Amino acid sequence: MEHNIPEEYKNTTPAKALDNKMLNKMVWRSLFLQASFNYERQMNQGYVYSMIPVLKKLYPEREVLADALKRHSEFFNVTPMVAPFVMGMSTAMEEQGARDEDFDKSSISAVKSALMGPLSGIGDSVFWGTLRPLA
Repeated sequence: MEHNIPEEYKNTTPAKALDNKMLNKMVWRSLFLQASFNYERQMNQGYVYSMIPVLKKLYPEREVLADALKRHSEFFNVTPMVAPFVMGMSTAMEEQGARDEDFDKSSISAVKSALMGPLSGIGDSVFWGTLRPLA
């Protein structure tokens, strides 16, 4: 599916495409990651809620935005404290996908899936196995 890339993203460096205000919105929304936890797809709704400001800015066209929302509505489950790291990776990849028409957007879901297990193991051992007993 072809889509028009917004002029402001065509020749920008990755640091310039999304500003800190937008990224802060995403981080604050990530605090509600488990607010709509469900047994079918775990934290997917909270993940989508966190990504909405970024996706709306990157994809102003309705059809392309809908595809991005569907892409992030897949199963997602990770230790909540490390979820912003995965969101940052997804944001960087979405940003690249908005700029480059040849970018394989299925790789975004693949990276998310690949990070869930290892980051959950690290997050659980650091936060629940180390910091919680110390506190």
